[in-house]
Amino acid sequence: MLEYVSYQIGKPLKLIVFLHGYNGTVADHQYAVDWICRKLKDSVVIVPQAPQVSDKNPQKKQWFGMLKYDAANTRANPETSVEEIFSIYNQAANEIKHCADSVNKFIDEMQKKFSIANDKTYLLGFSQGAMLTIYTALSRQNPLAGAFSLSGLIAGADLLDKDIKSYPPLWLLHGENDLKVQYKTLPHSIEWLKNHRINPQVITYADLAHKICEAEIEEIAKVVNLKF
Repeated sequence: MLEYVSYQIGKPLKLIVFLHGYNGTVADHQYAVDWICRKLKDSVVIVPQAPQVSDKNPQKKQWFGMLKYDAANTRANPETSVEEIFSIYNQAANEIKHCADSVNKFIDEMQKKFSIANDKTYLLGFSQGAMLTIYTALSRQNPLAGAFSLSGLIAGADLLDKDIKSYPPLWLLHGENDLKVQYKTLPHSIEWLKNHRINPQVITYADLAHKICEAEIEEIAKVVNLKF
């Protein structure tokens, strides 16, 4: 099972699983986890650690490697076309599917541990964790209560096209100044989802680069806290 840290706020009525980003750790995202814990009520927040050593830094972690697919970091070049960016992430599709299967098993284990069902379970992730969130939520056998992608895109789209099993409520949150997971990819992700019968809620942030802001967490908390 994945290593993880957990936080309980009040009664454990809802489960929130947060997936951190590429070349990062749970500790790197502690500021966002603290925001989440302060804004939620009666919930359990679970933050698993990605299992692989980062291919960029042995002190960090990754859900799936990217250097072998894009050693020059072409996907972050502003001159790279949207089509080429998605093509790069398509090359990692098999790895992403494997990660999604692992995360779905992890969610099952946490649901059993805390006696919380799918309709009270939410998945959210940042950057690479956001990409994995989308793939995991859509390929899950039964739909979650909601999934939130922060600074992500549709990664492994060609394989996900055949792997969709559920259609949960989905939110795409993205900063307009994001040059790592480039903001210009957002319309393509929206179009792809709509073509697959998923109508995402989209929220953008004018001055936000590739990071999580407190306003995003406030939006997520509104949704999670809405019904018990």
